[in-house]
Amino acid sequence: MNLAKTNNPKALIAFKKGELENRLAFEVLANVRSENVWLANFSSQNTRDAYQRSVASFIATIAINSPDELYQVKQAHVLAWRATLEKAELSQATIANRLSALSSLYKHLTDEQLTPNNPVAGVRRPKTGNAGIGAGKSPTLSKRQVRQMLDAPDTKTIQGLRDRALLHIYFYVGARCSEPANLRVKDFGYDAEFPVLNLTIKGNKTNSVAINLECAKTIREYLDRSGHGIDPNAYIFQPVKNGRPGSPLSRVQFYKLFDRYARKAGIDVHAYPHMARATMITAAFEVGCSGEAIQRTVGHASITTTDGYNHTATKHRESASLKVGY
Repeated sequence: MNLAKTNNPKALIAFKKGELENRLAFEVLANVRSENVWLANFSSQNTRDAYQRSVASFIATIAINSPDELYQVKQAHVLAWRATLEKAELSQATIANRLSALSSLYKHLTDEQLTPNNPVAGVRRPKTGNAGIGAGKSPTLSKRQVRQMLDAPDTKTIQGLRDRALLHIYFYVGARCSEPANLRVKDFGYDAEFPVLNLTIKGNKTNSVAINLECAKTIREYLDRSGHGIDPNAYIFQPVKNGRPGSPLSRVQFYKLFDRYARKAGIDVHAYPHMARATMITAAFEVGCSGEAIQRTVGHASITTTDGYNHTATKHRESASLKVGY
């Protein structure tokens, strides 16, 4: 529900209050003289955005009105914020990530001698360890569901060709949500007989991946019809309408696009791009790919992270619950 359009006065007041608090929180954070230096330490824009939102949430919750008040925060303030997050029934992983972001800021402020210590250091964080390999990760989709999504776009239109190519990259390459946004036409080519994508991944590194022939075909067909396929520096995935010419699709647009085609394919849960990444990794394990090969393809820094997506270990198909009948 869009609270900004609701006729419920109490709900509208609560929405406006939260909107104002968040705006004021970002203004306070912007005035912290070391904040930009702290954020600059993170090469990923997604990480910077997530950490900034986490700290802004803390500032708004504790009602901090100035940088000086931020420097004077005590452990009790952090405990109160954690209690608020728990009351909001956020996941343990989300709470741990928000505390980690706040701790990162205060570690920086302590190093800069703007605060006497890190008030987050002694605060217990929720345990996020998985009960088994694959537990707690993004859910996967079945082969049937993936095929329905891949076939859902209308390929008679430029938008449909674009969306089909994007979905193929998600499901055949296991790209992170925003990685396709950075792809330019020159990042798609061939090495010997292998079609290759050069993805910019975490840490601003380049990951060259030989891609599935079906995936390459959808990219080629889209670029041949797009109008910008001959410009090596053009972004591959651009708005077809209602967007600045030449600009890439945004992270929000990627999320909406993915969820829209999931619903079109009859998937009745909220779907997001990371599900495709988990699905691709799981499918690769199932056909016998080595963990090391999968790790290189998806750009994980650690093989442990890759193994964590191996949903085959959960053995859903062998669940006793599926075998009984009454």
